[in-house]
Amino acid sequence: MTVLTVEQLSLTRQGQRVLSDISFSLREGEFLGLLGPNGAGKTTLLRAIQGLLPHEGRSSLAKLSAAERARRAAFLPQAREVAWPMAVRDLVALGRLPWTGAAQREDHRAVAAALARMGLESLAARPADRLSGGELARALIARLLAQETPLLLADEPGASLDPARQISTMELFGDLAREGRAVVASVHDLGLAARYCTRVLVLDQGRLVADGPPAEVLSDALLAEVFGLRVWRAEAGGRPLLTPVALT
Repeated sequence: MTVLTVEQLSLTRQGQRVLSDISFSLREGEFLGLLGPNGAGKTTLLRAIQGLLPHEGRSSLAKLSAAERARRAAFLPQAREVAWPMAVRDLVALGRLPWTGAAQREDHRAVAAALARMGLESLAARPADRLSGGELARALIARLLAQETPLLLADEPGASLDPARQISTMELFGDLAREGRAVVASVHDLGLAARYCTRVLVLDQGRLVADGPPAEVLSDALLAEVFGLRVWRAEAGGRPLLTPVALT
């Protein structure tokens, strides 16, 4: 089942074209990595497809009402800030707001499951503004999970996480996709994208330059042209491993 359709989406800001004719669709079970150098348009695209930025073209999410969109897609923004001392469990429970009217036991179940999945049970009562950067990132991902939507959108979910937590987060998103949900995440670590994403989109200067399985898309020629990199390639457990090296 298709959960997201984007057709010829373009965006202009202050007279400058930021996104140009982006088209793709996403189905249940896909973990889509959104790749590109800084300034390629990844964050802008994630926000535009939700209708958070004015744009040309069509997004199946943007045309929905805010309430319906919140039941279809959960969004983890790049900013990691909490301005008040609410308990972690209450922060995670904000993900249940789109489901007003749901039985209270369902809300409790969803919040408890999200806390457990992110290993936050012992921090559930701690004020969120007293968490470390990595702990806060995990709490915000837990809020994303508690929303229980068929589509999850995450802007640099590995930011502030240590390497082990970055890997476990990518594994989590891969598991969610295998469970039948769809995930779109902007990712800077090409090695993690190659290893865990089922598909990648590559943006360069606001244009979609590649779309497909990582093993096919992340060619030596593309990595050199778009990222200025060459890579050492290996394989572990049937998964590709990339070690990028800057071109000199």
